[in-house]
Amino acid sequence: MPPKISHAEWEVLNALWDKSPATIPEVCQVLAANRKWHPKTVGTFLTRLVEKGIVGVRRDGKMNLYSPLRSRKECVDEESDSFLQRVFRGATSPLLAHFCESADLSKEEIAELQRLLEKRSRKAPSK
Repeated sequence: MPPKISHAEWEVLNALWDKSPATIPEVCQVLAANRKWHPKTVGTFLTRLVEKGIVGVRRDGKMNLYSPLRSRKECVDEESDSFLQRVFRGATSPLLAHFCESADLSKEEIAELQRLLEKRSRKAPSK
């Protein structure tokens, strides 16, 4: 079972994927456009991510440098699988139908979804 990542931890992790290795002040700087978190708050989230095995830390002089141990794709894949199982009982079609019906999709997004589904249908095994 993959570790649960909170919404706030996702924000910190996204900052690390944008810039790493990074110190707490550097993570705060990356987050500054959207969040004005105190460095101690960011440090708490980083400590949690380290404890979960998602982020690594190494000492550099007087500062800790934090780096993701997992790629964005790995974490997104795990979170997507977990969401699909929890909310849609593992069924992909109802998930896609829900988002296609409820999301405000642009023509470009619809075209991209059609392209992806066409590509996927060419790869799908015949039953």
